[in-house]
Amino acid sequence: MKKTVYILKAIEWEAVLWLVGLIYLLLINPYQEQHFTLCPFRNIGITFCPGCGLGKAISFFYHGDVINSIRTHPFGIIAFFLISFRVIKLIFRTKNNLQLNTEENNG
Repeated sequence: MKKTVYILKAIEWEAVLWLVGLIYLLLINPYQEQHFTLCPFRNIGITFCPGCGLGKAISFFYHGDVINSIRTHPFGIIAFFLISFRVIKLIFRTKNNLQLNTEENNG
């Protein structure tokens, strides 16, 4: 039981959330017209939002359609690499946290 608690404390949950988001963007069909949005600006009728299209641009990039990715949001590809770098950094931090917890338990 203690080992499970140490593992849960060591995990960087931000990495888990980013990974779930990236996996979701991999699985969606970017060519399908979407009617539902979480964007508060779009939901109240404001057409300009600097973040709208970012997820769809990442999804286009996943599917190898770089042109549509750039058309949808010019920073989509950059966002993909920044998020990926952040996830990798958090995974290494989790690994270090697990090693520290293991050393404290054994020491």
